[in-house]
Amino acid sequence: MLLYVLNSSLDVIDIIENTKSIIWVNRYYEAGDCEIYVPATDKHIDILVKDNIIVREDDYTNAMIITSVQVATDVENGNTILAVGQCLKSILKRRIIWNQTNLNGNIEDCIIRLLNENIINPSDDSRKIDNFTFELNGGFTDTVSIQYTGDNLYEVVVALCQRYGIGFDVLLDLDKKIYIFKLYSGTDRSYNQTANPFVIFSNEFENLLTTTYSISKANYKNVAKVAGEGEGISRKYVTVGTATGMDRYELYIDSRNSSSNEGEITDDEYNQMLQEEGLEELTNYEILEQYEGDVETGLNYIINEDYFLGDVVEVVNEYGMEANSRIIEVMESVDENGTHIIPTFSALY
Repeated sequence: MLLYVLNSSLDVIDIIENTKSIIWVNRYYEAGDCEIYVPATDKHIDILVKDNIIVREDDYTNAMIITSVQVATDVENGNTILAVGQCLKSILKRRIIWNQTNLNGNIEDCIIRLLNENIINPSDDSRKIDNFTFELNGGFTDTVSIQYTGDNLYEVVVALCQRYGIGFDVLLDLDKKIYIFKLYSGTDRSYNQTANPFVIFSNEFENLLTTTYSISKANYKNVAKVAGEGEGISRKYVTVGTATGMDRYELYIDSRNSSSNEGEITDDEYNQMLQEEGLEELTNYEILEQYEGDVETGLNYIINEDYFLGDVVEVVNEYGMEANSRIIEVMESVDENGTHIIPTFSALY
């Protein structure tokens, strides 16, 4: 597989033709990453440097920014370079939500506002990234009511997207030399629907070579007491969640930085903001049920043709453990033994 190396101005500076192995991971919610192993040549040392960008010949929109480089010498096996990178979503990690921001409205509108105020058109020009833009989807109806000050932009966008099952990406337009942010939703291809052809990974279909099933309730919480502004008995609190008895797992959230701005935000609006913060935080404490599987590529289904990152599919292992599961990660491994695709499925409840 050919790899193209770009500089920070998005100019192609060279091509890598000889790789020992490539691990390329894309994720639905969080940033993907890559590991590129190549022989240590003068050319590779010159071009595989921090902040340069790698794209693959089969997809010019999916790019990785090099974050670290390691050169290893080995008399017997030859010298190698390991270049590690993160996908373009990681650009959001470079910004915080600079000013107090009260979000109230459509989820996509709110996220675009955060991008506008902190990357695309901030009041401080030094925070602006000139070639960063967005593509509207327009198909989301979920609403949010929450306040942020000083939070990392990437962490906020990830949390909001996880809360509503929405994926996001930052794609490269090589011709225009721009980065394009977009929200999207995976397609349901499970047994729970009839609009789309089913996609089933199972031993019966002979397309699931290995599986690792795991479930953990170790950090599970389902009720949150959210503490807002004020002191002592005057402090404001809301409770999120309704579980009772042994089924109730409680969490305390200190949200004193959320402010009503001395009455500028009504009590109802402020309580709604605290509730939204509680719901968002609880997504970090859910039951984790995952399948990781090495799939047979091209036998029944072809990735990026029959199914895509973020889609909901049916997964059944040899013990009959079955779930409609979202594909939250796809790892592609390319080496002298061929190409392996390992998706990670997260069960939906």
